Amino acid sequence: MNKWHLRYLEMTSLVASWSKDPSSKFGSVIVDPENRVVSLGFNGFAKGFNDTDERLNDRPFKYRHVLHSEENAILNARQDLTGCTLYCNTIPCSLCMSRIAQSGITKVVCYKPTEDYLSRWSVEEPLQVAQECGIAVEQI
Repeated sequence: MNKWHLRYLEMTSLVASWSKDPSSKFGSVIVDPENRVVSLGFNGFAKGFNDTDERLNDRPFKYRHVLHSEENAILNARQDLTGCTLYCNTIPCSLCMSRIAQSGITKVVCYKPTEDYLSRWSVEEPLQVAQECGIAVEQI
């Protein structure tokens, strides 16, 4: 495995650990073409939004309000992301893949989804978005 891929995928796990979500922890790392980190993100409520245990354990509420790690990494970036690579724990959802495409990121590197993930989420739509938008996806 590419040493940079390994390093940044390991970093996604560290960043994911910062999420307060009790059931799902996701992390994203965006790097520029020179392998420099330009942004990080983890899943959680918006800045200033009260993240109580009650809210974090109410799945319907949480699903309506939580920003995904990919979204946060894109929003936290303070530079043009054209040509960058996004590393994340697993394949982004189709909405995040669309946001990735819109931001100019051209590659996603992630771990292959687990059986548990595949039992709950589809990967076909995000991969279709990636293909149509010219985003290379490398699953490790």
